[in-house]
Amino acid sequence: MDPNAPTVSRRTLRFIDGTQVAVNNLYEIMMELYSVGKEANRETVEEIIAGLEAMGNYISGSEVTRREYRNILLKEYEEFVETHDREKDDKIPTKTPEGGTGR
Repeated sequence: MDPNAPTVSRRTLRFIDGTQVAVNNLYEIMMELYSVGKEANRETVEEIIAGLEAMGNYISGSEVTRREYRNILLKEYEEFVETHDREKDDKIPTKTPEGGTGR
């Protein structure tokens, strides 16, 4: 195995009807969008879908299927943003007055 090969994430999406679909690179796509401040909305979800397709993930052209993907990916990205915002907030040190203990 090539140690310089790019890491590819794999995520299983679970749909309401129980269908499970594995997609590659979802984490990397969401991280890129998050890093430029993209909010969780339909426009961002369309960018996620376009990114998944560009990475070789097949997503049917059926409007019903695409609607299901939009719903699932919106929830995924909302959770992603919430988690990363919380982690970012946890890393910001609180300011204490000079000489103070912060209590």
